[in-house]
Amino acid sequence: MSDTSIPAPKDPLSVGDQVLDRYRVTERLAIGGHSIVYRGDDKRLSRPVCIKVFHNIAESDGVWRASYEHFVQEAFALSKLTHPNTLRIYDFGHLDPDPDTGSDEGAPFQVSEFMNGGTLSRLVRREGPLSTEESATIINALSGALSEAHDAGIVHRDIKPQNILFARSPRARTVKLADFGIAKSRPLEDDERGYWAGDTAVVAGEPLLLLSPTWAAPEQMRGDPVGPATDIYSLALITIFMLTGRAAFAAPDRDDAFRRRIDSHAEIEAVLADTDLPGALVPLLQRATNYDIGERPLDVDQFGRDLVDALSGRREPVRHLSPVPDPPVRFDSPPAAPLQRRPPPQPLRLADGTEQPLGSRRGRFVAAPAGTADATSGQTQVRFTLLPTGDRFCLHVKGLNCFVSLRGGRASRAVQLYGAGDIVFMLPNQQPIGHARVSFGTPAAGHTVFEIAGRAVALSLEECPLVIAVDFGEQADCLFVYQPPRVATPSKRSRRRH
Repeated sequence: MSDTSIPAPKDPLSVGDQVLDRYRVTERLAIGGHSIVYRGDDKRLSRPVCIKVFHNIAESDGVWRASYEHFVQEAFALSKLTHPNTLRIYDFGHLDPDPDTGSDEGAPFQVSEFMNGGTLSRLVRREGPLSTEESATIINALSGALSEAHDAGIVHRDIKPQNILFARSPRARTVKLADFGIAKSRPLEDDERGYWAGDTAVVAGEPLLLLSPTWAAPEQMRGDPVGPATDIYSLALITIFMLTGRAAFAAPDRDDAFRRRIDSHAEIEAVLADTDLPGALVPLLQRATNYDIGERPLDVDQFGRDLVDALSGRREPVRHLSPVPDPPVRFDSPPAAPLQRRPPPQPLRLADGTEQPLGSRRGRFVAAPAGTADATSGQTQVRFTLLPTGDRFCLHVKGLNCFVSLRGGRASRAVQLYGAGDIVFMLPNQQPIGHARVSFGTPAAGHTVFEIAGRAVALSLEECPLVIAVDFGEQADCLFVYQPPRVATPSKRSRRRH
C-alpha cells in the first residue's frame, strides 16, 4: 500500500538561527495550518518574542495564494492597531529564498510579543467555567480590542478560545486578542501597498472558506459578506464557552453545526438552562447569535458593555456624570513658597460621597467594576478603561462623542497612557472642546497621593486599589476613576450545592 500521508513541512528555522540581525530563535513552539511558531529572543531589547513563519506550502496548492495573502495582511492589520488588548507586532520580513522551491522570495514572517500565560481554551479546560467577574474582564478586553479593529475597517473573522492569549504577572492576567490571519480588511483609498487579501477565493469550483466551524457566524459558513456583527456573533459564543465550559454549536460535522445555527434562540436557551447565570444575559446572547446578521447588535463596544452590565446584575444604565460648563482650562497653579511647609494630603473617602469639593475642582469618584467606566464632563463623553500590563497598568481613553489626542499628537478615536500626560478632546473639525491632565499618583503608606491644583489628596488602597485622576481644570471636574477591591465569592462547587 502506498503512503498517501502528507509530509510534515520543512522547518524553515532552527534553534540558534537569527532573523533581521536581531531576533534569535530559541525554541519551536507550535505548528499550525499555515505557520510555524517559534520563541525567540530580541537581542537589542533583551525580551522574549514570538516568531511566526509562513508554511512552506507548494505554490501549486490551490490555497497557497489566499493563505499567503492573509498571512501578509495579518502583519499590516496588526500594525494599524494599538489597543492594549490586541497582540502587538514588532517586526515583519522575509527569510532568504529557499533554493528547493525555486521562488525568488523567502517565506514571510512576523515578530510579535511573547505571551506566557496560555490560551482561553487551555484555561477553561484546566479550571472549568469561569466566574462572572473573570468573564466580564475578558469580555471587556475583547470588545475594546474589536472596537478599535472595526473602526479601522478590520473584521477579525476567527475569534475562538485558541486565539485569546494571556500574559501572566504576579498581580494580574493580561488578555490579548491574537491571530488576525484571516481577518477581512477594508482597503484605504490612500494605501498603495496592495497588502489586502481579496474576497473569498474559489478553488476547484468551490469557495475557499477560511473559518473555524465551531465559532464562525452563519454568513461565514455560507461564504457571504461579513461585517462587525460577524465578530459579535463569535464573541457571544466565546461568552457562553467561558461561563459554561461548553461550545454552544459543537457538532460532528459542518452541515450539522450550520443547521443548529438556524434555530439559534432555542439552542442558546437550552445551553444556558441549567446555569444560575443572570436572566438578562440570555436575550443578549440570543440576539447576538441571530441567524440574520441584520438582527444582531452592530456596535461591539456597546454589546460588550451590555454583557458586563448583565453579568454584574446591574439593572439600570451606568449613570453619566452631570454636564457642567466648560470654561477655559488652566493647569497652572502658583508655586509653593520656598520656605512654607506643605500641608498633609487631604484624605478623600468613598464613604463621604461620590462627589466632593476639591478646591477649584469638583472631585468625583467614577467606579469601574470590570475595569471600564463612561463619564461626561462638559461637552466631552469619554470611556475610561484600566488595563493591567505586567506589574503596572495603563489607561485607555476613548471618545464617545469626540476625537482624542495626546497633547501635540494626532487625533484618533482612542489613546492610551502608561504614565502622566495631557489629553485634548476635539470635534471632527479639529475644534477643541476640552482638555484633561491624567495622573497615576504616587504610592504612600497604604494610599495613592495625587497633586491636584497645588494640593495633595490621598485615596486609600483599601477602597481604591487601582485608581487614576483625570483633571479637567479649574471650575470643572477632577475624576477619580477606580476599580473597586475584589470581593471574595463562593466557589462554583459550593454555589451549586444550594
